[in-house]
Amino acid sequence: MLSEGTVAPTVALPGVVDGAPRDVSLDDYVGSGIIVLAFYPADFNPACEDDSCDLTGLDLFTMQRDVDIFAVSTDSVFSHRAFAEEYSLSIPLLSDTHGEAVAAYDVALESDQLLSKRAVFVIDQEGVIQYAWSTSDLERRPDIDAVREAVSSIGGDSTAVGRYRVGHAHYIEARRAFTSAMKSFEDRDWLISQGDFQRAMEEFRESADQFQSAVRFAESEPLEAGFERAQEKATALWQAAEWLAESASEYASGDGKEADELRQDAETPLETARDIGEPPDPDDITLDAAGTATTAEANGSGSLDAPTDPAEDEDTSEPGGEADGDPGEQDDVDAAVEDVSVDDEDTTERDDAERAGPDARGESGVSSAVEFDVADDSDGEDTADERAEADGNERSDVTDDGGEEGDEDIELDLKDPTE
Repeated sequence: MLSEGTVAPTVALPGVVDGAPRDVSLDDYVGSGIIVLAFYPADFNPACEDDSCDLTGLDLFTMQRDVDIFAVSTDSVFSHRAFAEEYSLSIPLLSDTHGEAVAAYDVALESDQLLSKRAVFVIDQEGVIQYAWSTSDLERRPDIDAVREAVSSIGGDSTAVGRYRVGHAHYIEARRAFTSAMKSFEDRDWLISQGDFQRAMEEFRESADQFQSAVRFAESEPLEAGFERAQEKATALWQAAEWLAESASEYASGDGKEADELRQDAETPLETARDIGEPPDPDDITLDAAGTATTAEANGSGSLDAPTDPAEDEDTSEPGGEADGDPGEQDDVDAAVEDVSVDDEDTTERDDAERAGPDARGESGVSSAVEFDVADDSDGEDTADERAEADGNERSDVTDDGGEEGDEDIELDLKDPTE
């Protein structure tokens, strides 16, 4: 059996993944997470019982993020499918009918048949075996607690920073998509805005997942705390983008009331995001000789949650398209939107407006009482009145005959969450 500290061989085998045949190469997984590689003698072996088998405990690792687990035996793919179905296994089962993996990991069972010992290897992100165990006892099951402890011990600030870097790249793309969506939202290009908000939502969600992985691997408390703040901010913006996408969809369908409510709901997670500093550039995080993470002096502060200066951001995105430019530059998430004013009419006035028919709505089918004042990145000093005049006064407020003056005006101040 290969010992701990040995570079793990990468093998490619056919197998059963999610109930379907698929070729799997371990080389595709080295570097992306921890690998748990389990060898077992055969499907339906003596360690199996009526309600569980020797892989049941290991199957729980399929639900753990940052861990890829595979089980290998010399049985056929057909046999693996029946075995997985019988015991409801989610773990991918690889078929080593020629004994290539068994030989590479030196776990062949002394037998007149081609069988494997029961063995478990835990491989780190660098492809090095950090835990190795094996037995020739066909009825003995792996020590799940020992495997779990081995998995938990793998990490460190270096791994954490690597995960954070991936998450940060997704975060930057999410910011760009969010800015593009807001511009389309102001222009009432609802479908384009919805698509960009959905793209932002997906990128923010992925960044939050990667930040969570970084938190898990971080050893130094300042680094862990900084990554937790980054995760919280990405999660808040993910929620805001989801609600704004739904709002744009409602505007597109002509349901201005529902769209208004969703737009205002988005203010809560945006407010949460504003209270958290911008995630630092991963290039500003360095490791000292002991492998402990430190931060370079950036943005006038060495803090992990030091906000970036929106004035230095450069927006290179286009509505409905992919952002171009240097991916290292941080485009502003929602600083483009300085004020969104929503005239909140009471229920009676809304009902009257709806009964008044299409004349009481704008060309887009949305109540003209909803106005979006959006700052122009090229000239932040223009006022809403100047923009309205430049727009040829195309948008006009429509007031019901039975309306009263002094309708409550709800100001949604969507300034940069980093401020």
